[in-house]
Amino acid sequence: MYVRVSFDTKPDLLLHLMTKEWQLELPKLLISVHGGLQNFELQPKLKQVFGKGLIKAAMTTGAWIFTGGVNTGVIRHVGDALKDHASKSRGKICTIGIAPWGIVENQEDLIGRDVVRPYQTMSNPMSKLTVLNSMHSHFILA
Repeated sequence: MYVRVSFDTKPDLLLHLMTKEWQLELPKLLISVHGGLQNFELQPKLKQVFGKGLIKAAMTTGAWIFTGGVNTGVIRHVGDALKDHASKSRGKICTIGIAPWGIVENQEDLIGRDVVRPYQTMSNPMSKLTVLNSMHSHFILA
């Protein structure tokens, strides 16, 4: 699910959308994962420890995980951890990507009101834009 918002959208309206429309339960904890957008590799052991720790923290506390939402840099590693978790079918984790509309590739797939459309997550190597990370449950695009 996603919503496109204006820079001056009131936070209480967003919270209302998230709890009433998206039917998310208020979390006991917010986890914010941010880092550079430059892609990098993690050593396998470090990647495993990062992923397991993030998933365990979110699952045991009912946390919402916030990221930049795109499929690059550290956010890609968050997505990989979520993908590994999903493959083991151990419950849904609320992961919310907050991304600037102007950097999102395939924007045309996201235009419409109350519609369900497929979003192309294959990025164009020649593009300066970036795709959203498909392992996130929700997106706020500003």
